[in-house]
Amino acid sequence: MNRHQFGKILLTLVLVAGAIISFPLDWSANHLLNPAWHPHARFHGALLLFLLSGVSATGVWMLWRKSKEPEVAIRAAVCISASFWTPFFYITFLLPSSTPWAGDPGAVPRLAGSPFYPNMLVAGVFLLFTGIAWWLARDFGCKFAADGKAPGFK
Repeated sequence: MNRHQFGKILLTLVLVAGAIISFPLDWSANHLLNPAWHPHARFHGALLLFLLSGVSATGVWMLWRKSKEPEVAIRAAVCISASFWTPFFYITFLLPSSTPWAGDPGAVPRLAGSPFYPNMLVAGVFLLFTGIAWWLARDFGCKFAADGKAPGFK
């Protein structure tokens, strides 16, 4: 297996795992089933889960379909992953009344005296794997001839 193939597999795993684990994590008592949540907030949370599944499936399809521009699929899959996971790190700045902690507001976990949000760690890991996958898959040997036509792959 070459690095391009490994990168595609890793991107596939990132997209599929993100979509799958989001359902049991968010369709729970501390998120969508939390009675303290406004019903419309629950609607939007559920909508986001299904949107994530749909765009992740689209990214996987793009990665594995036959294409004359496979690098576009890599970029799209990376953008899909990054567009879901990077907001974890700036949403609270854009919406100061929000918090990354879904549990009891008085029971925010701490690590070395500072607040520790497990979902931020998860987002960081997904972004790390997205970056590694992009790095592996981005340069896969497609060279173009002087006339602009692709002669094929190495």
